[in-house]
Amino acid sequence: MATPPLNGIISYPVTPFAADTGEVDLPALRRVTDELVEAGSHAVAPLGSTGESAYLSEAEWDAVCETTLHTVAGRVPTLVGVAHWSTETTVRRARVAERGGATAIMMLPLAYWRLTPAELERHFATVAEATDLPMMLYNNPATSGVDLLPETVVALAEKIPNLTMVKESSGEVRRFQAIRELSGGTLSVYNGNNPVALDAFRAGAAGWCTAAPGLVPRW
Repeated sequence: MATPPLNGIISYPVTPFAADTGEVDLPALRRVTDELVEAGSHAVAPLGSTGESAYLSEAEWDAVCETTLHTVAGRVPTLVGVAHWSTETTVRRARVAERGGATAIMMLPLAYWRLTPAELERHFATVAEATDLPMMLYNNPATSGVDLLPETVVALAEKIPNLTMVKESSGEVRRFQAIRELSGGTLSVYNGNNPVALDAFRAGAAGWCTAAPGLVPRW
């Protein structure tokens, strides 16, 4: 089994906005990102839910992506959330992340429109083919309205070679072991549900994807 590119505490920075203009505050983002790295985060993951990715214009998204990757400067791995309701825009974001030096990308299923299994597979595969980066599939039923069961996740990974990681946020700890067993240990699983973090590590999670370091980074 290959060593996963991400391990440990994967910190999710907020995207700061200037109170007077409402624009993205890039100097504040640099400070936030640098503090997360200096505090000992094992990886930094911009543009997840915590990073307001669903509400940024593409110019804002690009600025946050590029600023974060430039600030991290290779000191720790980086995981960029590229999800968008459009496959075309998700592909564009994945390519921007790759050009900027990201370690890996993360994708949610499309929200709002309920896709068939074949359509979901095509969406993920199209993005995966557009980049050489490893991909983390993000299962968060509460956010996306789609629950990717362990069997579905493993079936997708068997068809998409660079889908090597899963962020599991359903809160069901049994899924960590199920994904690892069904994939024969080829898929690395990460916890995205804060209350079950300890149980997730006990069940074999490779890391914890969390915004908690924004409050208590050194802890």
